[in-house]
Amino acid sequence: MAGERAKQHSRRMFDRIALRYESTMAGRHSDKMKKAVLRRLDHDVRGSVLDVGCGPGLLLATLAQQHTRLQLAGLDIAPEMITVAKERLGASADIRLGDSESLPWPDASFNYVFCIDSFHHYPNGRKVLHEFRRVLAPGGRVFLADPTAPAFLRIILNSLIRLMRMGDVRMYDRRKITVLFETCGFRSIQWQESGSWGFVASAFAG
Repeated sequence: MAGERAKQHSRRMFDRIALRYESTMAGRHSDKMKKAVLRRLDHDVRGSVLDVGCGPGLLLATLAQQHTRLQLAGLDIAPEMITVAKERLGASADIRLGDSESLPWPDASFNYVFCIDSFHHYPNGRKVLHEFRRVLAPGGRVFLADPTAPAFLRIILNSLIRLMRMGDVRMYDRRKITVLFETCGFRSIQWQESGSWGFVASAFAG
């Protein structure tokens, strides 16, 4: 039940800010995370891409401009975010309303899965990563970018964020992300901090 409440809080919060997301604190942090991920992408990105927690479709829109032959898809839990993303991307992307714990695509559908500034909202991170692994083709790559903090501060924040009713569940450190990736069958795990309050982790489907 606690997990479902977190999802409800996330859905309500992001529905409220969908039309002004880019001007909010969450939107500005997400933009920094998006740019950090794009800097780590290969220049020759091909195939199909899924953005989980796609929000208003900003990452997908950027990818569509930079890599015109990509097949694009996105998923978000907030209906208003889906509306904005569909208006932004039109027929160029398959945008769906849904839950990251149960992705509505077949096995091995994508060459890349992105999760930008969203993973800390997920009550069951392991289940979500299993879904990422399921929909990735063999050798496909996941990019996960999320907020973090120094250890002492992260402990305090993790004890408080669930009380804020914003849908946040937990911040992660390098060790926990690495263990989750390994448990879910990923390999060649990389981690890099991005500024004082973020990280980008990537891995390949085994």
